Amino acid sequence: MAETERFIPKAKRNEILVRYLKPMIKDKRFKDGKKEIRSLMSLGRMASCDLEAKLVELQELSQRYDQYASEAKRLFDLLTRIESELGIPTKFLNVLGDSQTFPNTIYMLQEHVENGFIVSGEQVAPVSLFLESDKVTTLVDFINGTGLFLAEIQQHNEDAKQGHIVLHPVGKR
Repeated sequence: MAETERFIPKAKRNEILVRYLKPMIKDKRFKDGKKEIRSLMSLGRMASCDLEAKLVELQELSQRYDQYASEAKRLFDLLTRIESELGIPTKFLNVLGDSQTFPNTIYMLQEHVENGFIVSGEQVAPVSLFLESDKVTTLVDFINGTGLFLAEIQQHNEDAKQGHIVLHPVGKR
């Protein structure tokens, strides 16, 4: 279809796409999606359906899903970078103060992470980090330097070496 400048009717476009999809049914790489490929082929054989439009719609849906999933994944990428580059591990707590805390460890409330991201992975609320260390300002500078989140110090007690850092999504502060 891309090789010709002539108009190709919908029925012919569907026929070409069905011929393209048919070998995928026997291909082992697509065995998990075999049922979906067959349903797309049956849609393409119906005169009233526009298979090309359905495929474009599926591609857009997939791209949106990847974008949203990447927002939640950024948090875990950030925590991995902090641990590898700064040597500060992360632990999740069910309720603040429910267990013994250790210095030089980032603590996150599991509830903040669960409520900070919706099912699609998009961040809808700031996420809090709690750190008992003299590296609170260093950590904020590091986070802002990665460009994954905008970090700000919510509370900082220099005498007790405790800090509450809030992570905002980039561009939504």
